[in-house]
Amino acid sequence: MQELPDPASAWQAALGRLQLEIPQEQFNTFLRPCTGLRWDHECLVVGAATTFAVSWLELPLHVAMVREAISKVIGTKLEIRYQAVPSTSADAAQPATVSVDSIVAEPATRAAASGLDKPMPPAGPGTIGARPASSVGLNPRYTFDNFVVGESNQLAYHAARAITAQESSAAPGYNPLLLYAGSGMGKTHLLHAIGNLVRRQPVAVRYVTSEQFTNEFVTAISRREMPEFRERYRSVDLLLLDDVQFLVGKEQTQEALFHAFNDLHQAGAQIVLTSDRPPETMAPLEDRLRSRFQWGLVADIRPPSLETRLAMLHSWAANCGCEVPAAVMDLIAQRVSRNVRQLLGAFNRVVAASQLLDAPLTTESVAAQLDAVAGPDARAEVTPEQALTAVADHYGLTAEQILGRNRTSAVAQARQVSMYLLVNELGMAPTEVGRFLAGRNHSTVIHGVSRIRQAIETDDRLRRAVLTITDALSL
Repeated sequence: MQELPDPASAWQAALGRLQLEIPQEQFNTFLRPCTGLRWDHECLVVGAATTFAVSWLELPLHVAMVREAISKVIGTKLEIRYQAVPSTSADAAQPATVSVDSIVAEPATRAAASGLDKPMPPAGPGTIGARPASSVGLNPRYTFDNFVVGESNQLAYHAARAITAQESSAAPGYNPLLLYAGSGMGKTHLLHAIGNLVRRQPVAVRYVTSEQFTNEFVTAISRREMPEFRERYRSVDLLLLDDVQFLVGKEQTQEALFHAFNDLHQAGAQIVLTSDRPPETMAPLEDRLRSRFQWGLVADIRPPSLETRLAMLHSWAANCGCEVPAAVMDLIAQRVSRNVRQLLGAFNRVVAASQLLDAPLTTESVAAQLDAVAGPDARAEVTPEQALTAVADHYGLTAEQILGRNRTSAVAQARQVSMYLLVNELGMAPTEVGRFLAGRNHSTVIHGVSRIRQAIETDDRLRRAVLTITDALSL
């Protein structure tokens, strides 16, 4: 066996390779705080900041990437084993913004400075902490307990949970935390879940939609009550702001939020935002405000996988005490695939119809109920030409360039994204897609679809691009 290098040095060398392969947000959150601890025979033991970080690192895809990086450094294949060692996190290497991992890992002195762990006098009637806090609009049914976690939403879920941490080792989370997803994916559920949990603690919480924020701002101007308005949004420990994309085009409201954001952030208060799109696509939102939205953690929620949809259905069935055959669950999960809200609506409809009509739940009756609600598949309304145009517009190209023979990286990626959408979203066969894309071979289409499918699991920028395009097409 060859002599192995110092474990800490070997790990740092591996990080240099991984930084080029893993999206920056994920790298800074999960990998940068780790350190090489020791060699255990031919296995490198790596210390991670939290058990959540260990869970992320132990996902098969990440295990393979890290193993390959460390093997290239050492020159031979080696194994990696992780363990949660909070005291070993490389605090000095952390960026100024605190990572999700450090929420549980850092000492209580940091938590005391957070805005989420301030000592306050006992709360009086109708207040949280020493100050009145607006929890009006929080839906008590939206909790962490009834949020089903899957691969598509686990980062958003754990980041949201970490913000509510009040243990002695807690520390402020990414600030701000921005959760983005298409309509009906669960981002508002998580926002309400944060509010419903934290409002029980001695902190001042304010939940507001962007529309409400705008209305309050306009009212304050008309009534000359701007000092009161500013104080209302600068005297809270946790601000929950829903649907920030609606601020686009409202310049004065953006100005008000910009100053409130700065004051809260400097005071150590936590800010959580939701949006239907990533910050970089919120044009014409002011650059200075958009950049602040990106200071902390931007976590997306992707459409749930079949397994996650089935888990949601089983959870809902258990909560309502309904006995739903497994075949019926499978049918609903397969037929309603893009939207959690629609999935819940379909579930409620078939169960209600069964109870009201005193009829058993069968695949035939459920299929009829789903047909009555959805009619023909909505994706059939999107033509291949529309999908191609949407991709071209997103990448700043023309449809003719994608159909042509240009092989530059930008055009090639746009072409492969088109293949992916046509096959995965419109349900076209690879041979059909090949004919549509200027007579390309079906094996080329299969390769392009496979490449995008694999890449979106690790490439945040590409995943956001696909999500933005599908949202634009209402897929």
